[in-house]
Amino acid sequence: MSKKIVLAALGTLFTAGSIAGSAFTALDRDLNGNISKQEASAVPSLAEQWNSLDKDGSGDLSKEEFQAFENANEPGEDTSMLKDAPRTSQGK
Repeated sequence: MSKKIVLAALGTLFTAGSIAGSAFTALDRDLNGNISKQEASAVPSLAEQWNSLDKDGSGDLSKEEFQAFENANEPGEDTSMLKDAPRTSQGK
């Protein structure tokens, strides 16, 4: 396999991972490293699946739990509207 093909494939993989990371970051409004149920309400399909996604019952979604949501759902849930919402470093 040529180096160009390998580099293109790696670039695609890294781009897909950064999109999921960006969605998680966009939803984590209080910057605590988890998504609360209130934060999840910005994406209706995420909120609807909350109980099955919160595997450890912590009341928050970890990055791993959110990744399960991303993997199980069709890409295309629009989270672009989240990027402009104000962020806060305070807790819930």
